[in-house]
Amino acid sequence: MGRYTGYLNDIWKLQANRKVIGLTLFGVLYENTKSFTPGDQLEVITGVEEAISLLTQKGYDFLIITGQPPARTRLLQIQDFENILGATRSLFEQVGGRVKNAYYAPGVDKSDPYVKPNPGMFERAKNEDMIQWKESIYIGAEINDIRAANKVGAEGVLIKAANSPLKTKAFELTQGVNFKEFASLLDFAKSL
Repeated sequence: MGRYTGYLNDIWKLQANRKVIGLTLFGVLYENTKSFTPGDQLEVITGVEEAISLLTQKGYDFLIITGQPPARTRLLQIQDFENILGATRSLFEQVGGRVKNAYYAPGVDKSDPYVKPNPGMFERAKNEDMIQWKESIYIGAEINDIRAANKVGAEGVLIKAANSPLKTKAFELTQGVNFKEFASLLDFAKSL
């Protein structure tokens, strides 16, 4: 063991004890107002970098749980997700943020335990000690994101941008779903 082992162990413990925010990608970090096709350039929503920086300063790390973009021309494949997640990690690192891990479901079949509103990805993240949902927040752009978060006891936050075609469809869809609503990730970050 080197002379810095104790120091590094302390740093790793401090990082492990940071608070974690879970979030999805499309509609929270990346524009989802028009159909997305694999190979398209991702458009970061205005204010996202500032929001990530602000949340990082407030002591948060990030966990990504995402699926197919709601507005898309065709399904993203595994390599598409890997490319997008690589770009996302770079985005976070550029502003000082840290992504603890990322989970994605490439399918859309609602009977798949990993496709939201099913909580499979959320449970996997908890089982891998990435997050304690009952002490955490999950930020989504669709009511199915919030339903999955509620199933594991996380506080749900819905980003409902004014120009998004993915507005909550009807009041009855939100019955029994607990969440707070913000116009952007930056508005949410400022509220903490």
